[in-house]
Amino acid sequence: MYQLWHYYGEFAALGTWGILLALIRRVLFGRLCRDAAIEGSGGGPMRRAMALKYEKSAELGMEIRDVSAFVRRYLGQERRFRIRLPRWRTLPERWGSLALGAGFLEAVALHYLGYERIFCIDRFLAAAAAFALIRMTCLWFESGSLWEQAEICLVDYLANTLAPHRQHVREDFEEPPVQEEQAENPFALKKEEEQLFQEVLTELLSSPTQALNS
Repeated sequence: MYQLWHYYGEFAALGTWGILLALIRRVLFGRLCRDAAIEGSGGGPMRRAMALKYEKSAELGMEIRDVSAFVRRYLGQERRFRIRLPRWRTLPERWGSLALGAGFLEAVALHYLGYERIFCIDRFLAAAAAFALIRMTCLWFESGSLWEQAEICLVDYLANTLAPHRQHVREDFEEPPVQEEQAENPFALKKEEEQLFQEVLTELLSSPTQALNS
């Protein structure tokens, strides 16, 4: 057993780490999906932070026409275990490919160094077994659908809930349009009518004076 671990322990460690990465990704994307889909009170912490950034952008006059691009850009800035979320989408598969490539290069190098062919083949088969186990784990704990569902929920929330609500609030607080003076005061006289009224009033006021003088 010790001899097997001595010869193939590194590929067992690589395979175990790749499987662990696949499990971690499943948990992270599951939480992301629940955070995006939760109803009431603005959703989870991540969705509330995204909504706040969306509102701040609108307040600063930055028009957001493509909500999907805004969501992808925001998710691209989020980190889990110091790794950006988009990199988690392919991290376990890339780790498995790295293990397979390392096994192949090591087998070729050992062959040219004069090691037995069966030993070189065993090294490559150990790397291939680690790669196969990682791939099977990734397929079993599939996470791509969770990522897509989280994106759909976030885009739907921003485009169909937050944006219309903000538009409604802005319309309620807008000042009513300034009306023309004629519409504000329906009894206002036109310029010609005001001049005619002044002439009639002057004539009426001057009539008693003329009667006394006569």
